Amino acid sequence: MHVVIIVILILAIMLVIFTLQNSIEITINAFFWKINDVPLVLVLLVCLLAGYLLAALYLYPRLWKIKKEYKKLIRSNEKLKQLSEMNHPKHEKHTNPEGIALDDDDEENNTFFKD
Repeated sequence: MHVVIIVILILAIMLVIFTLQNSIEITINAFFWKINDVPLVLVLLVCLLAGYLLAALYLYPRLWKIKKEYKKLIRSNEKLKQLSEMNHPKHEKHTNPEGIALDDDDEENNTFFKD
């Protein structure tokens, strides 16, 4: 938690330094508009925010679609597990997997391991 606070303080200090270094006033000409005496830092931050919003608007519909498909796959996976459990119950008694029955009755003849 302390690391997060330190990182936030460092970023805040960097923002103050950035603001002080870019506080000159500029004139913006965009198409038919002319905006006089706008601080450069304000223009840069607005452009940064606008870029973030455009990227978010472009990517969120795809993200929602992927989340929807993920939930659908999880539901179908649960249904398949239920069907698998119905077809193959867990409590079946299994015989020897190799098909060979081991007899432990022959201990009288095996004196090798009793020494």
